[in-house]
Amino acid sequence: MCYSMCLISWMIVILCPLQKVQSHQNEWYKTATIYQVYTRSFMDSNNDGNGDLQGILEKLDYIQTLGFDTVYVQSVLKSPFLDGGFDVSDLKDINPIFGTTNDLKNLIDEIHKRGMKILIDFVPNHTSHEHEWFKKSVKREAPYTDFYVWENPKEIDPQTNEPIPPNNWIALFTGSMWKWSDERNQFYLHQFLPVQPDLNYRNPAVREAMKDILKFWLDLDVDGFRVDAIGHLLEDIMLRDNPWKPGMVGVNNYRAQIHQFSKNQEEMYEVTDEWRLVLDEYTRKTNRSRIMAFESFDPPEFVQKHMGNETHKRLHFVLCPTIFFLRPYNASGIVDFIQTQLRVSSPSGVPSWSVGSHDMGRSGDLGGSEISLPSFMVAFLLPGVATSYYGEEISMTDQPLRPDQKSNLDEYGNLKHRTPMQWDDSPNAGFTRARKPWVPVNPNYWAINVKRQVGEKYSQLNNFIRLMKLRRTPTILNGQLAMCTPTPWLFVFQRYLVGEASIVVVVNLGTEMELISLKDCSFNLPRVMEIHTASSSSGFQIGDEFVVCDSSNLTSCPQLRPRSGLVLTSVRSSESSYAVKSKHSILIFALSLVLSTCYW
Repeated sequence: MCYSMCLISWMIVILCPLQKVQSHQNEWYKTATIYQVYTRSFMDSNNDGNGDLQGILEKLDYIQTLGFDTVYVQSVLKSPFLDGGFDVSDLKDINPIFGTTNDLKNLIDEIHKRGMKILIDFVPNHTSHEHEWFKKSVKREAPYTDFYVWENPKEIDPQTNEPIPPNNWIALFTGSMWKWSDERNQFYLHQFLPVQPDLNYRNPAVREAMKDILKFWLDLDVDGFRVDAIGHLLEDIMLRDNPWKPGMVGVNNYRAQIHQFSKNQEEMYEVTDEWRLVLDEYTRKTNRSRIMAFESFDPPEFVQKHMGNETHKRLHFVLCPTIFFLRPYNASGIVDFIQTQLRVSSPSGVPSWSVGSHDMGRSGDLGGSEISLPSFMVAFLLPGVATSYYGEEISMTDQPLRPDQKSNLDEYGNLKHRTPMQWDDSPNAGFTRARKPWVPVNPNYWAINVKRQVGEKYSQLNNFIRLMKLRRTPTILNGQLAMCTPTPWLFVFQRYLVGEASIVVVVNLGTEMELISLKDCSFNLPRVMEIHTASSSSGFQIGDEFVVCDSSNLTSCPQLRPRSGLVLTSVRSSESSYAVKSKHSILIFALSLVLSTCYW
């Protein structure tokens, strides 16, 4: 009897940690750190001027050293690349310039060997006009006749004898959403470019085909997808005209209309429900969460509906630039924004924070280089998912192309956000040995590159890595959040967890010095804290003591320089390290005690 009880006790000690590990495996996405790689610009392994899948594989150690646990591999599907790879001509094949499906499988396997996860793009709203489905649809070949949104003209213009589009909808890149096909003698819908015809989700065969696409990549063992342009999946079945915004009637611009009938139709949630069922099926089969993040710039109510509720879960989190304090927000505006994001992601989704992206640019350009590190102090130490765009860890900046450098690939100016990764100060920044990369390297690569910053103790890169290590502590992974605005331009938040060190982030959003009166925040803080991370413009040093004060004695309060940030901890680094070791010692002691008792 004693032996049996001891065995049970031993199993409890051992299995409790294992159960936590298994739970983390099932819900890995809830605290994921995602490194977004624009494949064509990251690393060229075969010296043809284009980044590729093998190049990403060669740099996996670098990504892991940064502290990321998930890699978002972007724009790798077969495409004529007229919209950066989001004009897909084969949803089940890899673009040859990046490699093969086997190359992607090798990358997936290597990522999984490191205990990491991988996301890829899922572009469900449209295909390229070069896709076989569209070519057959134009010819009315079954079963693809109605795979796309086709419509007869509203009427024929009596003066020009030209067909008039079915309604007044304007595409995102201006002009009518409708393109005439002489061969089919009908208009097809394109919410984006004319070379990106919209799929018809009112056709059950399309919905089944897209689920089959998901299964294809899930069978290859991807962990999830980033869904592009989800709000555009369905349109009003009656194709009614969109209302115009006041004073903008007839203006040929997407923003001139209220997209009441061309976006966010209720039926789209039926489609995403079907996708969630596919993901859940694979989650059950593999005992590992397969997830779907989605792009959305829509109002909070739409974001919330995409994530569902406790009894009807849909997508897992929103993954798009939420540049919450690089806009002209004051401190209370930031608090409101964060509270909104936390609200819409609850209870079934996960809050998600990111700074830059392939479409919006990087933090150094959007808010100025001095705010780049503070942006990550906020985004990576809040609860939930955190995403970084490649190169932001070294504060890379955008580089607009000269007119003579542009091509049909840069009609809308996005290539300035997608310049090659700056690895070192060698020709082409170490990205390629080809004479000319697919898009020019930023000329500041000699000063801003990985190799240089590795050797600088307080570089953006090394401070970034410090933040990533801090993010993996129990306080950040599991702790509570409290926010405070001691002054209109000083944004402060605390992460706290019983038995763990408290962590405080302080960011001056303004253009003047601000007194840091933390006692006004009613946080439970010690009198003295340690500076864990400091932005270069803050005026503070890592490891310095920080005295907590209140507004009643402002002369003793430290001041924070404009557009800079600090991360403070309530336990010194050495003590924190000791605490971690102590927990392991307690577990080992408990185990040895149980075993010795059993032996007795």
